[in-house]
Amino acid sequence: MSAMMFLLFVVLSISEYALAVPKASIPQGALEGSYKRSYFGRTFSAFEGIPYAKPPVGDLRFAPPEPADGWEGVLKADKMYMCEQYIPYPIVEGIQGQEDCLYLNVYVPREEIDGNENLDVVVHIHGGAFMIGAPVIMAGPEMVMDKDFIFVNFNYRLNIMGFLSTEDDVVSGNNGLKDQTMALQWIKDNIKYFGGNPASVTLTGLSAGGASVHLHYLSPLSKGLFHRGWAQSGTALSPWAITERPLDKAKRLARYFNCDISSSQIMVDCLRKVDAKTLLMSLKAMAVYLNTVPITPFGPSVEKGSNNTFLPDLPYRLLKEGKINDVPLIVSNTKDEAVFPIGIMVALDLLDDLDKKWNILGAYMMDCHDTVYKKQWKEVTTKIKQHFLQGKPFTSDIPVTLKLFSERLWFLDTEKTLRLQSKVAKSPVYFYLYKYMMKLPSMFPGSKIGIHYFLDLDYLNKLRKN
Repeated sequence: MSAMMFLLFVVLSISEYALAVPKASIPQGALEGSYKRSYFGRTFSAFEGIPYAKPPVGDLRFAPPEPADGWEGVLKADKMYMCEQYIPYPIVEGIQGQEDCLYLNVYVPREEIDGNENLDVVVHIHGGAFMIGAPVIMAGPEMVMDKDFIFVNFNYRLNIMGFLSTEDDVVSGNNGLKDQTMALQWIKDNIKYFGGNPASVTLTGLSAGGASVHLHYLSPLSKGLFHRGWAQSGTALSPWAITERPLDKAKRLARYFNCDISSSQIMVDCLRKVDAKTLLMSLKAMAVYLNTVPITPFGPSVEKGSNNTFLPDLPYRLLKEGKINDVPLIVSNTKDEAVFPIGIMVALDLLDDLDKKWNILGAYMMDCHDTVYKKQWKEVTTKIKQHFLQGKPFTSDIPVTLKLFSERLWFLDTEKTLRLQSKVAKSPVYFYLYKYMMKLPSMFPGSKIGIHYFLDLDYLNKLRKN
């Protein structure tokens, strides 16, 4: 073979390899994905941006999800999406994402898809206080694709878009959680085409994702869609996991846009006409501090008058009455969960400000603003601070300040969850506390003061660089 022919052969071989992509076929249509590399260099197949529900736009804004349509030809499954959200943090503050966002991502630890393989499936639900977040910025697959299981993550509607409720059949609420349920149904129906076992699905999630995992244990809509779960740094009993008085918040939002609130239907029709970005920017007006307090102004709520009910009662009552999807559960916390938000406040030198405004901010940050009369806020917040700090400022003892926030926002309700679930469940219930300080970059400023929220997620998912 001449040198020229050999060179041409090499070029053609390289070109053929470069053009090679993983392929799969599902009832919706044909898919072409892309190849990626795991943390330890394994090549795996990625199918990103598969629609599992119709775009929730127009008349489908604030409506329960509907199954996605199929497509002609081949879908290039190589694009990540983010549900539209208002990011409240300095430097990155603003609107990101898009309203058409109900897509999921499937990662297979193989270069060729074998529909007969029957691999276990792990599904991750991203966190972000039900207000922000997306797989494109968190919960990447690189750390897990060295193992032999299929990994799936997805977007679900957030904030106003996913959790507006009029407490009736007009908008019964929890559409973000119903998105999650539809994604799980899609996985049950389709994961076999990627070599996955629909009878072996493990749910995982952190923070709002962890609360979501646990909420699926309490929802009649999720029965049979998963077989074990792992709730990290959040359960259905977490004080920030359930939104009280959602109709009042919907009316406040409507008044902001001069919408008629004489009936739920008129109010919702008006809100559907508001530009999505404009709608989300109104969240700034609903905050009482730094655009981030309260933590979850729009989130899961108990549904009233719905024929498609995700959450029929308060999580505490459902647990106490044993109305659960009885499969194994792991719940976990990190030692110093409250490095978020306390680490950020330390880094931004805001603890003195917290001291000055504690009687108001404390009611929100301790999540008792909706359960305690406003005239009692000062009494309650003063007693809380006195118990932990004996009246001293937060800056005087950062570890104790971390303890105060960690116990209220995480540990207390983790313990309640474990006691109640283990009492009514036949399946095992486990708990672990993560206490190891990793030598890895943190996404939280001030994180060196403790073993923070998110640290144990790094072992499961690589936080994406972008």
